[in-house]
Amino acid sequence: MSQIPIYCEYAKEANVDELKVHPESPYIHNEDQIIILSKIIENNGWRNNIVVSSRDSSTITKGRLLYETAIYNGWDKVPIEIQEYSSEEEEIADMVSDNKITSMSEMDDFILAEVIERISEIGGDIGNTGYNEAMINTFLNSIDEDMVIGGEKEFEIQDEDSIKTIKLIYDNEDFELFKALITDACEKENEVPSQLIYKLAFKAYKDED
Repeated sequence: MSQIPIYCEYAKEANVDELKVHPESPYIHNEDQIIILSKIIENNGWRNNIVVSSRDSSTITKGRLLYETAIYNGWDKVPIEIQEYSSEEEEIADMVSDNKITSMSEMDDFILAEVIERISEIGGDIGNTGYNEAMINTFLNSIDEDMVIGGEKEFEIQDEDSIKTIKLIYDNEDFELFKALITDACEKENEVPSQLIYKLAFKAYKDED
């Protein structure tokens, strides 16, 4: 196969057969993940490197999925970075914490929907985001299901004394107006919708006190 371009920083290109999964790595990746990542790398090039320990310059601490994707596709070379660790304990902790922090991220559904729409508008391939058409349709339909006449949205406001619940009740026209106002406010305040709504609701609650 043709050489995949490398756009990320890396120390060198390593032979895949010289690398190995860290024996303490707890992460398991399925074939669906590998197939999706394969398409992303083939279309976008290497945007991330594989990190290996300087202890032997072959044991992977970050990028196991990249490594497994390379094996799956029969790629001979991958970009790697070599990192120093003062101990094996530090090496293992870095490997686990890197994946843990990523897994704690939350997705703002409304912003994601806007991003997907924007990619479509400029003629981009949605598949390069890691979402296939079926996944996108399911996701967008789940948002649409929430935008029904008489729908209710509720979330909690918590301070030192109590927890309060606020419900937003809207019809389609109200929702479109609400969405436009929130979008405009988010752009001005550089906030995501969930954070902005929470702050505004909390302020209103405190002002009532």
